[in-house]
Amino acid sequence: MILNTQSQFESCLSLNDQQQYIASYDGLTLTSVFQPIYDTQQSIVGLEALVRIFDSNQQPIRPDLFFGSTDVSDNDKVNVERLSRVIHMRNFARSALRNKILFLNVLPIAAEKLAMGDIKSGLLVRRVEELKLTHSQIVLELIELDTQNPEVLNRVMHQFKQHGFKIAIDDFGVNASTIERVKDITPNIIKFDRSMLLEHCDGITEPLKFAIDLAKSIGAKTVIEGVETEKQLQAIQHLDIDMYQGFYFAMPKPLSVDVAYIN
Repeated sequence: MILNTQSQFESCLSLNDQQQYIASYDGLTLTSVFQPIYDTQQSIVGLEALVRIFDSNQQPIRPDLFFGSTDVSDNDKVNVERLSRVIHMRNFARSALRNKILFLNVLPIAAEKLAMGDIKSGLLVRRVEELKLTHSQIVLELIELDTQNPEVLNRVMHQFKQHGFKIAIDDFGVNASTIERVKDITPNIIKFDRSMLLEHCDGITEPLKFAIDLAKSIGAKTVIEGVETEKQLQAIQHLDIDMYQGFYFAMPKPLSVDVAYIN
């Protein structure tokens, strides 16, 4: 069964000791962390929400292994992804950074499921409005996994854009985050995989330059992921890249609750 109603979602939610929303699902515990995204002046312009998954023994499970596993059912992947999005949005909306841009990871298979309903009246749109966020500050970040139904995926991504949401291609350059996906979806933002940064620092500069040119050709903003050192930053600062993300700037961590929500 795929979670669809607000009551189903609410039954999985609770607040932890830090007043952060967490979710429980089939023996798993889901929590939120956020990694800032910076502009070229090193000011925070947005945050990427990342899920942390723990098993029944509170041992961490790597999200990429969970979502990429053939041992996990599609329904469970979709439910965990949807619950993650719920807690991310609630925690973001209760923080002092709620006026920034929020990047939310989206599984291709979960996007395809959304195509079955009316986006305008769906839970995501209602939740954005209930939390007093705007469509334009939400970036749906399509992760690099493949899809069985590219036409359906493309259609739903374009529908979200028509409703004012922003679309990003995550980890461009690896797996299914290809030139073809970029051309089909024409995202607002392209996030370059860290492998391109490392290649560039090793003197293999053409792939990253090509990716930047591709983004500019469709009017997309750009983010370079995985910046971990001053040397890496210096190696790319002369390039036409709009935003930076990585451990050099900030580690992912929970967002503190704004005092206005506590008092």
